[in-house]
Amino acid sequence: MSELNVLHIAAIAVIAVIGIFVRLIFRGRDSREEFLVKPVNEMHDKLQAIKGVGPEIEKTLNEMGIFRYQQIAEMSEYDINRIAKQLKGLRSRIYREDWLGQARELHDQNINN
Repeated sequence: MSELNVLHIAAIAVIAVIGIFVRLIFRGRDSREEFLVKPVNEMHDKLQAIKGVGPEIEKTLNEMGIFRYQQIAEMSEYDINRIAKQLKGLRSRIYREDWLGQARELHDQNINN
């Protein structure tokens, strides 16, 4: 019985490793891979292209580790609340000016160019 359990555990581990490799191969490039292959000056998108994001807001976003349109496009409610708290309550502005939608469009434009 214990040999059977060991075989099951080994099989599950092998399947998990294969799954990880398959995901890495077929998922395409993500922003982390882009950081590895692009020069440092290309790692940052011009966040001020988003309506409502000026120089100070872009600086604050950068200080919070947000440099790419994709990061804004994929923000969760938690992320939005964290940013709004840091930017003195800009929560409604983020939604009103549709930062996520604008960032998605800008990101898509960058990919297609």
